Amino acid sequence: MPRKKSVTLTDGEHRIMEILWAKGSATVAEVAEALAGEGGSAYTTVLTMMRIMRDKGYLSYRKEGRAHVFTPKVNRQAAARNAVRQLLTKFFAGSPGELVLAFLRDEDLSPEELDALKREVLEHGKPRSTQ
Repeated sequence: MPRKKSVTLTDGEHRIMEILWAKGSATVAEVAEALAGEGGSAYTTVLTMMRIMRDKGYLSYRKEGRAHVFTPKVNRQAAARNAVRQLLTKFFAGSPGELVLAFLRDEDLSPEELDALKREVLEHGKPRSTQ
């Protein structure tokens, strides 16, 4: 049975997105070169991954001569929201509260960080004005 395609970013895809978010756009060769310092991947592997990411809707491309120049279609915040939604669905039955509680139980937060979180929670709970 074939493995279900993931709509979120794999670790390798995330590394590619980090490069593209920093550069704005890049060719496959430029991404492969940037990845070379991180243990790298072969050009053909990077090309395959970038095509998959295009199919997932994360990248667009244009031809410049023989090269394909890839550009992110999704910004970092949208990708993060996508990943958090998947995490909520997969591990916390869709409950943001359960996710926050799990985080609070497992992390050592300073009193300042806890105060900042309390302020955010209180602010989030206020009714929003519609002007």
